[in-house]
Amino acid sequence: MARLDGGAGLVLILGPNLISAEVEALLGFPVSLELHEDAVSLTALTGISDPLLSEIIWNGAPQVRERHAVMTPVSALQPLVIGYEDNSWVLWSTIGGKAFIFNAFLSDDFNPQIQEWAYYNYLIYHLTARAAGRTPLSFADYPASPVPHAAERNILLAVMGLMLITAFSAFFFVRRYSLKHPEELDKIVSDRSRFEVREAKTEWEEVGFHRPLAGFLVALSIGLVLFIPLIIYQNLILPTYILPSAQALGIWGRVVQFFNLAWAFFDMGTSIAFIKYLSEHRVHDPKKGIQYGQVFVWWQILSGAVQVMLVVALASTLAPRSAYALYAWSVIIHALIQIPGCYQVMRHALTGFQRLDYSRFLDIGLNVIFPMLVQPIFVGAMFYWGRTHPVFGGAMGGLLGLGMAAYAAELLTFSLGWWLYRRVGYNARILFLAHFDWQVVKTSFRFGVFEMLGSAAWSFGQAMEIAITQARLINYAEIWGNWGMAQNFIFAFNVTQTLNDGVMPAISEAFSSGKRLLSQYYTVMAYKYNGLVSAFLAAVLLAIAPRFIIGSTGVEFERAALYVIPLTLWGAVQYPSWVGDNVQLGSNKPYLKSILVFSEQIIRLVLAWILLARFQVTALIIAYFVGLFAKGIAAYIINHKVCYPQRFYLWQSLIAPLLAGAAHYGLLWWVTGYIWKGDQITSVLIFFIGVLPSFPVYMFLYGLFGGWDEATLAELGEAAALTGGVRGLARWGIYAPTALGARISPLNGRFPITIRAAAMEEARMLTEEKVKL
Repeated sequence: MARLDGGAGLVLILGPNLISAEVEALLGFPVSLELHEDAVSLTALTGISDPLLSEIIWNGAPQVRERHAVMTPVSALQPLVIGYEDNSWVLWSTIGGKAFIFNAFLSDDFNPQIQEWAYYNYLIYHLTARAAGRTPLSFADYPASPVPHAAERNILLAVMGLMLITAFSAFFFVRRYSLKHPEELDKIVSDRSRFEVREAKTEWEEVGFHRPLAGFLVALSIGLVLFIPLIIYQNLILPTYILPSAQALGIWGRVVQFFNLAWAFFDMGTSIAFIKYLSEHRVHDPKKGIQYGQVFVWWQILSGAVQVMLVVALASTLAPRSAYALYAWSVIIHALIQIPGCYQVMRHALTGFQRLDYSRFLDIGLNVIFPMLVQPIFVGAMFYWGRTHPVFGGAMGGLLGLGMAAYAAELLTFSLGWWLYRRVGYNARILFLAHFDWQVVKTSFRFGVFEMLGSAAWSFGQAMEIAITQARLINYAEIWGNWGMAQNFIFAFNVTQTLNDGVMPAISEAFSSGKRLLSQYYTVMAYKYNGLVSAFLAAVLLAIAPRFIIGSTGVEFERAALYVIPLTLWGAVQYPSWVGDNVQLGSNKPYLKSILVFSEQIIRLVLAWILLARFQVTALIIAYFVGLFAKGIAAYIINHKVCYPQRFYLWQSLIAPLLAGAAHYGLLWWVTGYIWKGDQITSVLIFFIGVLPSFPVYMFLYGLFGGWDEATLAELGEAAALTGGVRGLARWGIYAPTALGARISPLNGRFPITIRAAAMEEARMLTEEKVKL
């Protein structure tokens, strides 16, 4: 105390063994200590101007648990950081701002999350500098802060400049070669014998719903097998053993979410335009369709070089001095995915040619298989590297590893796509030439810009959601980690997008050739299969996901078990909106998608802004539901009037799925309730039961409740025969059980899809019109 009276400073971090008398003797005024172990989120005290509160973003701090609550009759003290839930002091100062007391315990056993926080080193430095009477450096200037400093920034900018020169030089030489050799455009097929066996003489060359359905069955069959390993990996292995940090996972989720806006904008819709026009021109002028692929490739390479340079420049100069300082390196690493930016070209080409079995293999590789292969390698290595480099720490190192793993997954997807494309007999080289003329460029961008605006509106909504929650959501990093874990389950509904993405080029092919009934039939079946699968997933997740989360993860993720219930219901009703989007794109009216998506985002963001301060994360759930329902209903009505007449067969698309889903939910809840004991082993077991063995049961129930007629059931069998290596799963796990249910059902065939016969006649006529490659 004498030294404090003499002007010395103090940084006091309380511990579990301190008693009130010891703290009183040190500070010189009476205090009482009360041990607390409940979790509290940290927030800066409002109305206080202090560099400790402006340099450190306290809203993003992890929760603290073990701590002392300090009570004192002395009023001349200044609280700085408090608990959001109870307003208890966590960090406060006294003696004219030269003594700082941190109430939370810090050791290997207590509050490890905050010690892994990227601001932690700076916090200790800032407190000690202030206590010593010195002015601390800003977070951006502090040499041990995990942000780009001058040397790294100069290297990055030099490399980006070289990349930019290389990209434009490559285009100059390729363009000159292409103009001199127009005959190269005739070589769409490079291996005629392979093409005849694997494409021309197969049902993949015949127009019909069996093609997008077969691609969907590939994705669904593999997804059912891999969904459990994926959930176990994402919700147990990754956050528990590879990267045990909700902070890092939350930041990465927000970086990916934010970048959706930038990538959607710079893509300018060229990827979707490529798929649409390749499928459209495949009938009469396939060489024209290939040119749209060339536009995509070179736009991605050239604009990607510009994108990366801009992002790196902003992230290395402005981000370190902003509220997004901790995002700087992860943003830079993520931006490198755009070098060269065209790794998805093979997947898009296969989708445009409607080889939807192969394109779905690539989808699953990119989003499921490859991350599970490369993340343990890169994240594990970078987590260890971070542990040996205290400037970053293990959590920040693992965060950088997630970016590296994302790039590796993109590269692996391209490599596999190249092999599959050539396996069919197609010439991959032609996609990287540059034969396109200005008419192709203008058409691509005229369509693509509107599609981009729709995608960008969604991405803008995601980015603004980040900004709103950053400002108004307390403990946002950990909440977002829990939110992200819950959304890992909701991503299961995206399996229906593998059908919708295949339906869009099919609609484009039919609509552009004047086949309106065929287009309508594609939409009808999209609603049917989306409803069928969404009801199954909702039943499984509602019955099992909360138990799985509670049993398989620690206390840090317990909130995810609550979030997953409303998010599951939201996920189950997304499909009308998704089908509507693809109707608009396939019928060459992308501007409708832009308008409706933008309207949905405005509704969602306005509601979130109004409600978030009061309801916190519940406000997001309310906003999600209201925006989604408004868009889905509006899309159906507008598409019916503007694109082509819509049909929704109520029994096959809604009533039968609901009846089967309700019965399935009850069965799963009862069976798994006997098995689950709240531990990791039984949690994994009930998830396995809920997904893989139970799907044939659900398909049987769907058939039993009258979900089929003879023609659509036969079409399912035809599609199952086209699924290649997963044919056994598709037939015996999907087709056979539902056929059995239909065979014994008194409702079978009572509610048929009445337009199918006329639609199939249009499909036969369109097949005869196709030119040979």
